[in-house]
Formats: sequence, structure tokens, C-alpha cells
Amino acid sequence: MLRNSKYFIDLITLKSEMTFREYSSSTQKTYLRIVEDFLNFTDKEAIYIRKEDIERYLDKNLKTVSTNTVLVQLNALEFFFVEILGLNITENIRKYKRIFKKKDFISMSEYNKLMASVSERSRLIYMIIKEVGFVAREIVSIKNTDIDYAKCTLKGFKISKELAKDLMKYADRQSSNNIFNFNECTLRHNNIRATTRILGKHYSFTDLSHSVALEMIKRGEEKRAVEYLRNKSLSGMRQYYRRAGYNYLKQDK
Repeated sequence: MLRNSKYFIDLITLKSEMTFREYSSSTQKTYLRIVEDFLNFTDKEAIYIRKEDIERYLDKNLKTVSTNTVLVQLNALEFFFVEILGLNITENIRKYKRIFKKKDFISMSEYNKLMASVSERSRLIYMIIKEVGFVAREIVSIKNTDIDYAKCTLKGFKISKELAKDLMKYADRQSSNNIFNFNECTLRHNNIRATTRILGKHYSFTDLSHSVALEMIKRGEEKRAVEYLRNKSLSGMRQYYRRAGYNYLKQDK
């Protein structure tokens, strides 16, 4: 189907990038259909397309489809022009965009306050999140054998000597092979109580890890932040913080 399009090169490049990023097949089909329809609508080479062309296309569609559908179309075009072609022509198109509430992250002084105000077990959990960004399912599955004190690693991830030492001491006192002997539900419940009591509101484990990553970014360690979050590409991470109200690339200009 793509081969029959006069925009074959643009579309196959788009498809390859989405496949590499493991986008679902339904998202790929939707984005490809939208981008091809838009290119046919403008009948221009991509490099000559301007913001006004995108607005005309979306305005036309808004007469026949819902706002949510237009937002999907804008997302597809934004991905194509920004991520594939490197043309930031969708940045100032505001009238169709969702308004994302600025997310509240915590500072490292607040994080340290949290660690200093909880039990030994909870402190170790928060140290693990701070150093290696483990999610709940990874934390509850930690076993004695996952700690390598000599290499200072936890499940193969580098940790501080202090954390390795404290984990070994704590593990030695536990009767089961699992260091933290509870399930994910209990872990999350304990975190809700701790963050609400100490910080005044609930911060999820995702909020905490993204707070740590944001501090890395502020120090100019963007690559390290991507590695720390693990499940995000560089562009995906930038989009996350942009939607959370922290467009740090724009602030640096």
C-alpha cells in the first residue's frame, strides 16, 4: 500500500521509526494514514510545508470530526515533522492542544527529607529508586542473591557502596530469600502514607523517579537521565517533561 503512494520515502521513514520505537500496529496505521492524507491535502514537498498548512488541514477536519480526533491528527503530524524531519513547525499550534497541568516534582532536599523520616526498610526502598529507578515490581522481587557487595551492584545495576552495605546488613536479618517480604499493593500503600505524611501530598514511584531524572537534566546530564529511566527514548523523555510543564530545551535557549 505504501509503495503506491507518491510520498513513499516519507511514509516508509515514518513507519521504520515507529517500528523501532515499538509503537502499536494500530497507532502506526493511524499515523501513516493521517500523514499521507495531510501530504495529499497540501500537495507540497515536506520541507516547504508551514504551520499555516497544518492549521488549514485541522480546521477543515474539525468541521466533520471531533476535537479528540483532531488532536490525534495533530499528534501524528507533530511526530512526523519534529521527530522524523526535525522541523518544529507545530510548536506554536495551541488552539487544538490539550492543556496539560504542570506536574509537581520534588526537589532532592525534599527527597532526602523523605528518606530521613521513614523506617529503615522504606529508606532502603527510596534509596534504590533514587539510585537505579526501580519500579514496584522490581523492588518486591529483590533477593539476597541480587546484591553483589564486591561489585556494588543490584540486579546488575551499579549502586553506591553505602546502599550495597545497608542492603546486605538488612538482608542478613530477613528470614526469606526476598529482602522486602510484601507485595506491590502493600508497597504502594506504604508510599502513599509516607509521602502524604512527610511531603504533604501523594507522590507515586513514577513521580519520584522522574523527580530524580529532572535533577540530572538540570545538571546537564540528559543522557544519564535517559539511562536512569530506562524505558524512555530521548524524544519520549523530552515529550514527557514538555507535557509536564518543563520544556527545558526551550528554557536553555
